[in-house]
Amino acid sequence: MNIPSLLFTLSLGLSAVAPTIASQTDSPFLPIKSQDAFVRAAAEDLPVLIWFSDPELPMCRRMQRIFHEEHLFNWIKKNTICIQVHPMEEAKLAARYGAQAPPCTLLIGSNRTLIERLDGAVNADKFLGTFELALTGLRAAALPEGEAAKDPYAWLAWANHLFTLGNKPEECLEAYMWVLDNADKTHPGLRARSLEFLLKRVAYLKLGTDLATPRLLQRRADLQRSILAGEATQDEIFELTRFNFWLRQEVATTQFFAQLSNDSPAQRAIRQTLILLDLEQIVAWRHYAAVRELVPDPKLEILKRLAALKASQEDLEASPPLLTYGLTDTRSRVVADAAHHYEVLLASGLGAQASQLLEAVASRINTGRVYVAFMTKSNRLELYVLSTSTGEAGLEVLGPKGQRMVRTALMRTENLAKGPAEPPEKSDQDGGR
Repeated sequence: MNIPSLLFTLSLGLSAVAPTIASQTDSPFLPIKSQDAFVRAAAEDLPVLIWFSDPELPMCRRMQRIFHEEHLFNWIKKNTICIQVHPMEEAKLAARYGAQAPPCTLLIGSNRTLIERLDGAVNADKFLGTFELALTGLRAAALPEGEAAKDPYAWLAWANHLFTLGNKPEECLEAYMWVLDNADKTHPGLRARSLEFLLKRVAYLKLGTDLATPRLLQRRADLQRSILAGEATQDEIFELTRFNFWLRQEVATTQFFAQLSNDSPAQRAIRQTLILLDLEQIVAWRHYAAVRELVPDPKLEILKRLAALKASQEDLEASPPLLTYGLTDTRSRVVADAAHHYEVLLASGLGAQASQLLEAVASRINTGRVYVAFMTKSNRLELYVLSTSTGEAGLEVLGPKGQRMVRTALMRTENLAKGPAEPPEKSDQDGGR
């Protein structure tokens, strides 16, 4: 095993144990502006890691703590010049790299070329895995030969090198696909950790070669056959949804869901996993009966998830609950899924259960976003009176910020209830011609 491989494998072992917290008085963020960060990066031959954040946003405040987990803290200090930036303070920089929606993390070369980006709040393992993969091979890489030709890290280094050069997209594509197909043969678990990174890179390569899409379609077809044959793991079901995402064919997941039958225990289990992974699209395509059969008591499921989240938040060293393979649960996801189930209950004529679900969620998460999410669902079903009463109930219990959100939603509901504006009548100035 070469040195980069060994170091990466060691990092996998470190991240598998409970996180060790670095001193809260230390910070991986240097107290310098971006201009100075790039100057220092060039001098030290290191990339710049920029975390765009806004302390007013709960997602940013929650993510802040991962930077004090010792394995991530040490990696950042050793391998990057790291700064924390508010998008408004460096608006030109944020606009150049499209980082207007914090939290957003960018890894940028000292020559100001974007190496990798990560949008949204993530845990330390995903953060480290993404950027460590992106840095593999950037300083030195060669076409793998001999024993190195069996090492996925050597192929990853070569692929990253070609990706940075940008002039050999077909060769770069084949190198990334080699890693995707062979990662677990010598490094079990590497495919799972690198899947998102690899699919994103292959999706980018669609701009440079017509071969990228057929490669993804072929791997997706292989996954579908394995799943239908009952040979797939939950990992592979999750992978199918990610292939569809990066192919920009998310509807294919819903179409696959519709092909499956609740009568087969194996296919029913697959459907239940897909509901956890892609409930939004399944409900958007109005598969209400299937969702009702698979999740007969959505309020109970939502309350279980909220309880698990609360327990993880009270224990600072606990990892966020895993909803299913590859998918960490969050409060935003729970609210969104609760709203989807609310739509299913309303569409199924189960208004009382829908009301109980709304009350259960709103009593535990008393925010404007909750009321707006549920109002959006009743608006979709053209139940405008219900949306109005939901919004009015929210106005009675919410603070000023939440009230503003709900008032905006009430105005939207009122406009929807009026229907489309009538086209203006034609004037008779032309004498009726």
